[in-house]
Order: sequence, then structure tokens, then C-alpha cells
Amino acid sequence: MPAFNRFRSFEALDSCHQQIQSNLDQLAILSEQLIAGNLDADARKQAESIELFFSTVARGHHAMEEDEVFPALLICDIAETVAKVRDLIEDHFWIEKYWLDLSPVLKDIAQGTQGTDTTKLAKTVKLFHDLCSYHIECEEMMIYPQAKAMMNSIQAHDATD
Repeated sequence: MPAFNRFRSFEALDSCHQQIQSNLDQLAILSEQLIAGNLDADARKQAESIELFFSTVARGHHAMEEDEVFPALLICDIAETVAKVRDLIEDHFWIEKYWLDLSPVLKDIAQGTQGTDTTKLAKTVKLFHDLCSYHIECEEMMIYPQAKAMMNSIQAHDATD
């Protein structure tokens, strides 16, 4: 039976999803504020906080999934699961690509730099928000339940040995 590499907890993954969704929603609000011309101290602090979160915590979350959860699912006997996990890994690639576009803009906003193309920013924020939200939904509705069931099966099997 496949093992989960150094797996820590689904509670940590679920909690991080909540944090990611909260930061995504804050990013969308920030984008709307910038379109309205609001680049005050609070907006700058918010940009700095969001940039730091996605550059550290969210990236670590994706690495944890790819190191600890996805490998066992990629070798399971359920073709739909394997295909979905491959899609989620590809999502991580695109999430990172969009993040690499957003991060320097948020750093500039945090420093109070003017001249951000707010229309382009709003489009990128929407793509990033929608992809991350869909990604989280797929993990929570399909992949995490299957991984939990697989882990329970492994633990039950190990208990009988």
C-alpha cells in the first residue's frame, strides 16, 4: 500500500485553505480599492501582508501537498483521482505563475509606488482568485476525502499486521 510521506495533518491543510481564501478575498477588496484610487496607509499594509502570506505560507502549503499528499494518490488505482491530482499539480504551476506577476506589484503598492495599471491588476487578481478558489474546492471536495480514506485504510491495515 502507498505511504504518505511525512504527513502531518489535514487540519493544517484545511486551516491553510481558510487562510488562503481569506487572503484572496482581501486581495480582491484591495484591487477594488486601488481602482477607486485609494492607496492609503491601510491599503499599503494590506498589500504587504497579502504579499508576505502568499510568498511564504501559501507556497509552503503547495509544497506540503506535493510532498506529503499527492504522491500516494498519483499511484492509486482510481484513474479519475490520478487525473485530478495531475490537474492540481498543474494548477500549482499556474498559481505560481500568476503569483510571480502579482508579487512585485503588491510590493510596489506596499511601498506606496504610484503607477500601477489597476485594470491589468484587477484582471490578474480575478484569475488568481478564481483559480485558487476552484483549486481549494477540488481538493476539499474530492482529493482530501480520498486521501483521508486511503490513510484510514492504511492505518487499519497496519493495525491488523
